[in-house]
Amino acid sequence: MLSRRNEVWIALLCIVAALVTAMVWVPLDSETPPIYTFRRQINIGDAMLPLVSATGIAICAVIHLLLTLRREPATERSAPLDIHTGSFFLPFAAIMLVSCMLMYWAGPIALALFGPTGEEAVTYRQMRAAFPWKYIGYGLGGFTMVFGVTSLIEGRISASRALTSMLAVLALILVFDVPFDTILLPPNGDY
Repeated sequence: MLSRRNEVWIALLCIVAALVTAMVWVPLDSETPPIYTFRRQINIGDAMLPLVSATGIAICAVIHLLLTLRREPATERSAPLDIHTGSFFLPFAAIMLVSCMLMYWAGPIALALFGPTGEEAVTYRQMRAAFPWKYIGYGLGGFTMVFGVTSLIEGRISASRALTSMLAVLALILVFDVPFDTILLPPNGDY
């Protein structure tokens, strides 16, 4: 556990960064607002997901700040920076790297191996919004990330954790992709 003063500074830094992101960066960097109307259809704009993320970070930072301020100073102790810390963060970094690689490359590789064939080659850019290709990278990478990190934190692998990870990724797909025709799940917008 970090010292109380350090945790207060980290929480304040996260609050400021989230507010600057939500109020300055997102509006300046997004082509459309969070929700907009086009031809009498209500659509989610480019700014929605970064704005929701920045708001979530700000809320978590405020909660962390309040909990830190409530904590008694007598319970403070420095966090050790030793081999055990490294033995946690190295697998964590590996899980994140593998998850991001799966998220980015699984869809195009699956399309190349199992995609439709014909006279003209089909590219992933053409199929990035078509079922099932749009879910392959997000599903595999998201599952690997959630399952890997939760297993690492709890120190064991279990079938219930795998099921929970699948349900979490499915819930994100149902919330962010299924109701909207104009949204591309990550990383499909990069293609």
